[in-house]
Amino acid sequence: MPTGPVIGISPDNQAADQPHPVYELPSTYASAIEKAGGIPILLPHTANPATQAAYMHLIDGLLIPGGNDLDPSLYGQAPHPTLRRLDSLREKFDLAMLALAKARNMPVLGICLGCQAMNVQRRGSLHQYLPDVARDHPISHTGNPANSSDKNVWHSVSLSQGSRLRAIVKCDQLAVNSRHRQAVDRLGTGLTACAASPDGVVEAIEDNTMKFWIGVQWHAETLAEPPHTELFNAFIAAAATNVHSSC
Repeated sequence: MPTGPVIGISPDNQAADQPHPVYELPSTYASAIEKAGGIPILLPHTANPATQAAYMHLIDGLLIPGGNDLDPSLYGQAPHPTLRRLDSLREKFDLAMLALAKARNMPVLGICLGCQAMNVQRRGSLHQYLPDVARDHPISHTGNPANSSDKNVWHSVSLSQGSRLRAIVKCDQLAVNSRHRQAVDRLGTGLTACAASPDGVVEAIEDNTMKFWIGVQWHAETLAEPPHTELFNAFIAAAATNVHSSC
């Protein structure tokens, strides 16, 4: 029987307005968890606090993956014309699960939207549309401007001295795949920026008072080689210390 920490993953719901909405998730998230030694399970969204609490007794770590945009009213802004609204049930579920995980010091990894949700849950704010943000020598974060079918662009990020993320990947510069229109602006309570792109955009956040609380803006789940795999290895190692602790 497989052993290892159980990682709950919040799936997406891209058809929430349809008669028969479906959950969906790129398989790379579950594959990255399993490759690192974890057991991935999907958490159907629910507004029921009792069910949310029950999930917390089933899992040892929480992964919030990518998706559409959070409601900007959560951080006091009107919607930008480019807003692609996240399903409201998923939004409420993800924020509720982040709050529950924080209260239990449960390891959390956020990717893309997940990183942004971790910041907003701590009362931080977002840049809603990066092309509107004044930056020195701006780079594209939204895809390859020369090839619309190429959704990734690659750029370097600098990892902060003394950060947990830098200690995990064991390097000060990292090449990442980028495809995001939004990014962290004002940091949430207790969070620090631990990686930035050459034009100053925050690319990762962490809370070193927690067992493991890291959000990255890039899609590390699709990068199957070191040093990127070290992020998942560290996440699963932290979650392993939670196994059976809530039973």
